[in-house]
Amino acid sequence: MRRFSALLITFFLVIPVFISAQQRQDKLNSQLIDDKGKALDKEIIDLYKLVEGVIANSDIMSPDGVKFLPYQTDIIYGPDYDPKKKDNKKPEYFELIKHIYIRAGIFSGRLVGYEEKILRIYSNGKTINKMEAIIKVRNFQEQSEEILTVVDSSPTSGSKDNIILTHVRNGRTVVDKKKLGDILNNIDLPIANEIKSDFMIPTLVTLYKNILFITEVNLKNSKDVDANVADFLKKSTFY
Repeated sequence: MRRFSALLITFFLVIPVFISAQQRQDKLNSQLIDDKGKALDKEIIDLYKLVEGVIANSDIMSPDGVKFLPYQTDIIYGPDYDPKKKDNKKPEYFELIKHIYIRAGIFSGRLVGYEEKILRIYSNGKTINKMEAIIKVRNFQEQSEEILTVVDSSPTSGSKDNIILTHVRNGRTVVDKKKLGDILNNIDLPIANEIKSDFMIPTLVTLYKNILFITEVNLKNSKDVDANVADFLKKSTFY
């Protein structure tokens, strides 16, 4: 009986210590996840600022200034911007559209679907006011379509936990304007952090590289045209 009582006392003494240690570990893990998320936020904001710098130092918000684009890339200005009209106001945003076609197999020429990524950048030509990413996947065989929209209303400041996600599958809304901060993010499933690291950061790196390419190529082409004109005029002085 005494032995049983001693074991019982030991049990009740050890359990609180174990629970306390587990709570401390859980708190530490939660802090690590939070710290990782904040570090990713800073990296995302830094990338936005790089993009902002290219926009501010280029003519990309002027449709007349863009004549050459990377392969499988389109650029559209909005809303309802018609470059042929002379009375247009300055566009509120530009969209970079990247697309690829899905084939039935590696060596097949038969198309079974497509993937499209639209990056819509709202800017006054100096700062970025909002970024929207729209990813569409269409499968012709299955007659299926998925659309995922990501909206960042404060690109160069604040927590990225305020990013809004909407997921529509075959016309049915699966996720409706859910904040990134409300998505599961723990030590076992750090999904919110993975969205930041595996989607937001690679997407912004691609955006930065694309608009840098566009501005540099168009600037070089403009310089080449000017140089050709100057060279032509110099040659004309020989006769």
